[in-house]
Amino acid sequence: MPRPAVLGFARGPFGAFVFALLALLGSCASAPSQSEAEACRIGLYDFRSQRRFELVNEAHTARLDQYSQVRDNADRKVQSNEIVADLAGWLEKEGFGALAREGASPSRGATDAVWAMEIENGGKLRHFVVSKSTPPPDYALCRNLKAGFLDIYNATYAGQATQTKEGQSPFLAPERPGRVRPAQ
Repeated sequence: MPRPAVLGFARGPFGAFVFALLALLGSCASAPSQSEAEACRIGLYDFRSQRRFELVNEAHTARLDQYSQVRDNADRKVQSNEIVADLAGWLEKEGFGALAREGASPSRGATDAVWAMEIENGGKLRHFVVSKSTPPPDYALCRNLKAGFLDIYNATYAGQATQTKEGQSPFLAPERPGRVRPAQ
């Protein structure tokens, strides 16, 4: 079953979930204060490209603290406490807990590891790793979790200033092992 597009809010349960999350951005009615919310970090790590995608809530890192400093990369984005809490709840409901192990994901994947996802919430850190030998039913579940995370991550605005090295362009995709960019 194809997953609904982010902008196709009316299609499927995930579309309704995304619509509800985005609706929360504009409402502050019963939102907990920053001091009441628990710090939460959700990360996705691609071992092939060595890319990290992290979404944290404001209780974890204040937007001003994150975006006011020049950093090596713009992989971490800050989202509201409510959106990150709802995303973590959705990931749990969709099966993250069934696959997760205690502790941090490995910093480097095993030879057949492809990517990993981890959630740090309330001082508890759990992760799962997707490899070439992941069973097809688990792989389909993992792809759904990854797609849900990336939909929210990509819809999150970030104003991160980054430092580029001399001769490096911020607009080119990073080179992956086994892929060489032609000389210009």
